[in-house]
Amino acid sequence: MAILQAFQSLIDTVQGGLILALPADGQIVSANQLAAILLATPHGDLIGQSFSRFLPNPADHELLARELRHSSMIYNRALTLQANGGRHFEVQLSLREVELDGTRLLVYSFSDRTETKVMSQLLDFERNLVERSISLMKNLREEDKPADDDKLTGVAGMHRLLSAAHAETGRARRYGGAVSGLILSLMNMPERVPELDEGSVHRHLLRLAGSLCLQSTRDSDLVAKREDDAFIILLPSTGMSGANELARRLIKALRQLTFVYQGEERTAAACVGLSALRGSESTPKPMLDRLDEALHKAREGGPNFIVKQP
Repeated sequence: MAILQAFQSLIDTVQGGLILALPADGQIVSANQLAAILLATPHGDLIGQSFSRFLPNPADHELLARELRHSSMIYNRALTLQANGGRHFEVQLSLREVELDGTRLLVYSFSDRTETKVMSQLLDFERNLVERSISLMKNLREEDKPADDDKLTGVAGMHRLLSAAHAETGRARRYGGAVSGLILSLMNMPERVPELDEGSVHRHLLRLAGSLCLQSTRDSDLVAKREDDAFIILLPSTGMSGANELARRLIKALRQLTFVYQGEERTAAACVGLSALRGSESTPKPMLDRLDEALHKAREGGPNFIVKQP
C-alpha cells in the first residue's frame, strides 16, 4: 500500500510499538522500528508475518478478536508477547480496527511494561536527588516531613498541585489562554484494610487509577491525589470541551478494569467533576471549589456520571 509507505516516517515517531495488520489473517503490513526492536525481528522480516506468531498463548488471538467485537477499542490491556528467540515480556496493549485508504486494518500499539517500570524507578531516583539537593540548599528540616508526591500511586501531592495551579493561573492572566481542572473519584471501592500490605484491593485500584490518569494526560498536565483518594488533574491551555473529552476517556478505560472482591468479580467505575478558570478570576481557588461542588453532584448521580461547573 503506497499510503503506508508515505506514513512510515510518521509511524516511526510513535512512542511505543505500532503494528498494522490485516483483520482476516493478522498479516502484518506495516510496523514502526520500535515494534521490530521489541519483537527482536528485523523490520523487513516482520512485514508479512502474522501477529499471532508473537502471542505465546494461542488462545489470546481469539480472545482479542472477541473483545474487539464486543467493544470498538481495547485499551491498555495487560498481555504477554513473545519476541523472536522465545523471550516473553509483559506489555500494555491497545487495539482498534480502522479504515485506511479503503482498506480495513487492525492497529496494535504496545509498550514494554518492564521498560516502563525501570524508567519510573530512574525518574523516582532522579526526583529524589533533586528534592534532596533543594532541601540541603535551603537548609530546611525536611527529613521529618512526608514527601509531597503520593508514594502509592506516583502522582503529585496537593501542595505541588496548588503551586502549579497558581503558576498556570498567573500565566493565563498574563498571556491569555484557558485553564481547566478535572476531579475523579472511584465508585464502589472496597473498604480500606489498614492491616494488609500492598496486596489490598483498595490500594491496587488506586494504583491502577493513578497509572491510568498519568498515561492519559500530557506532559504539561499535572495529576495529584487528595487524602480522600480523589484524583485532581490540572489541564493548562485546555477548555471545558478538552476536559470533558479526557473525562470520557478515563471513565471508558476504567470500565474495562475488573477486580475480585470477596469472591465476586466487579467492574471499576468512577464519577467526574469538571470546571474551568473564569476570565475574572486571578487565583485558582474558585475553580477548585467548583470542582468539589461538581464532584459532590457527580457522586449523587452515581458511577460514570460527569458534572460540569463552568
